[in-house]
Amino acid sequence: MPKPDEVIILVDKHNTIIGDIPRRLMNFDTDFHRVTYIFVINKAGNLLVQKRTDNKAFCPGYYGVTTGGVVDKGESYIDSAHRELQEELGFDAPLESQGVFMTQGKGFNIWGKLYTCHYDQKLHGELTLQPKEVASVHEMSIEYILNNKDNLLFTPDTLDALHHYTNKLTKAQNDDPF
Repeated sequence: MPKPDEVIILVDKHNTIIGDIPRRLMNFDTDFHRVTYIFVINKAGNLLVQKRTDNKAFCPGYYGVTTGGVVDKGESYIDSAHRELQEELGFDAPLESQGVFMTQGKGFNIWGKLYTCHYDQKLHGELTLQPKEVASVHEMSIEYILNNKDNLLFTPDTLDALHHYTNKLTKAQNDDPF
């Protein structure tokens, strides 16, 4: 659940800050805002995917491919990403930037910043899930998510983030001269 006094950064179609607004007054169908997306990768190379609680306003009960959330007023993308990682999963780790992308759909207009981090239970300890937002965590490969043969419901913005990330990886592999 959002904090009652949560104030969100508003941006334009070019990701330039144009103001801020209390979350309760925001029109998610038309207003652009910033969101962080963190791919949490375990030692096996799989993603830790969150099943959202049924009380979430956006896509309740869906699977979120990433950890992350809305960037608050006065917060940078990186600060938001560290805060969200600690709030949702109960650990922090070095984050590696994977770029910025825009995604739009029913109920969202987002400038997202992608990060990756690595989770090792021996190093970071047990995950501590945020009960109001995260129902459970599941280990899934990127291929499993992209193929989605089990017809799982994934949040559309995190799937867009995954497509952006995999396209970046494919481009980097194709540009590799070796």
